[in-house]
Amino acid sequence: MGIVKKTKLNLLLRNWPDGKIKSSIWLNAEGYGANLIQKYKGNHWIEAIGIGAFKKSGDQVTWLAALECLQKQLKSEVHVGGKTAIEFAGKAQYLKMQETSVLVLSNKKEAQPSWMKKFNWSVQIDFKVKNIFKSDLVFGEKANGFTSIDSDKASVIVSAPERAYLEYLDELPKYGSYTEAKELMENMISLRPKMVQHLLENCTSVKVKRLFLHFAEKINHPWFKKLNLKNIELGSGKRVVFENGVLDKKYNITVPKDESYEDV
Repeated sequence: MGIVKKTKLNLLLRNWPDGKIKSSIWLNAEGYGANLIQKYKGNHWIEAIGIGAFKKSGDQVTWLAALECLQKQLKSEVHVGGKTAIEFAGKAQYLKMQETSVLVLSNKKEAQPSWMKKFNWSVQIDFKVKNIFKSDLVFGEKANGFTSIDSDKASVIVSAPERAYLEYLDELPKYGSYTEAKELMENMISLRPKMVQHLLENCTSVKVKRLFLHFAEKINHPWFKKLNLKNIELGSGKRVVFENGVLDKKYNITVPKDESYEDV
């Protein structure tokens, strides 16, 4: 029996790349039950980073490895979104080389695992359950505004720039500013018009759609002219986005006075 267990341990460690996190659910499915996991912990082959997640002893793991674990092992729909995803794509004017906080979004109602919440990551993880798109947009599909990145020994799903910018606008004005949103749009030179059209038609937030079109029309990248605005539902009535602002009469949203435009 000892030989069998040692072989199982060798097999586990040999197929456990540096920097990766394994969930107890994944370990159990691979034939490593609770007793065996406890034995490996007791002998300091593996370490728990919280309830239900493990790393190799002495290994360094990142928040991206945690995200990869959630996506690939726990089938979670969490992803890097908003401004963080824009920065990952190099679209931010002032790309932060060292993040202090990152935005992680979930498309469905689910709790952030306690081990992810409590572990001492190098960044603050801002975990939010939020979906501003129709539920039939399948998670992870490139056609729905997702892409993947390889970074810090992890491969994770993130929002593509088109989707990420819409997610960013949803955070306004609490997180972000009008000026920042405009600067980010100025860098969105290469957005794909078909993708933008698809996401705007399937976006459920009137505020987000109006803000997007407000910024897009004023910056006027070539892709904007290819959009079919008639197919984008913008709702009715005014939306007060920025308090004490002035009204953009075309899109019925308020913008700051010092940043206002005459009849967009």
